[in-house]
Amino acid sequence: MPELQLRHEMGCDEETYWTKCIFDPEYNKRLFLDALQFKNYELVETKDDGKTLFRKIKIDPKVTGLPGPVKKAIGDSFAYVEEGTFDRATRRYTYRIIPSAFGEKSKVSGVIHCESLGDKKVARIADMKVEVKILMIGKLVEDVIIRDLKSSFATAAQFTTEFVREKGY
Repeated sequence: MPELQLRHEMGCDEETYWTKCIFDPEYNKRLFLDALQFKNYELVETKDDGKTLFRKIKIDPKVTGLPGPVKKAIGDSFAYVEEGTFDRATRRYTYRIIPSAFGEKSKVSGVIHCESLGDKKVARIADMKVEVKILMIGKLVEDVIIRDLKSSFATAAQFTTEFVREKGY
């Protein structure tokens, strides 16, 4: 099961990152639809019990650059649901991805946290696990997922800094 860690510096403090970006409807809509150019973004559910904040989002990313066997297996459309919980005490967001294709044969999950770098700068650290158990193409699918995660997280980091600057946070 491939594991990866992505680290990106952003021009905001940790509180701003969580409250004015990650859990802000405008930020998410603009991130997914404009910056990442996904076909659809929908906030399906949120629950806040004071200690944790749960959210469920449905996303339809662009499907491009797939190896032939993966494209054939996935088909013309692909979406996924992200279910995540932010623990206010530990300041960690734990999530899992449920894809529309290969749902029972794939596991994508992770934990995101931040490290303060001072002077309104933060490093977002995302630890992720990707596992796809499909005969013959599992490794290809994992490679595509990892490639897309790296690209999306890098784009999101740049967008976050620009969004914060634009809003004057």
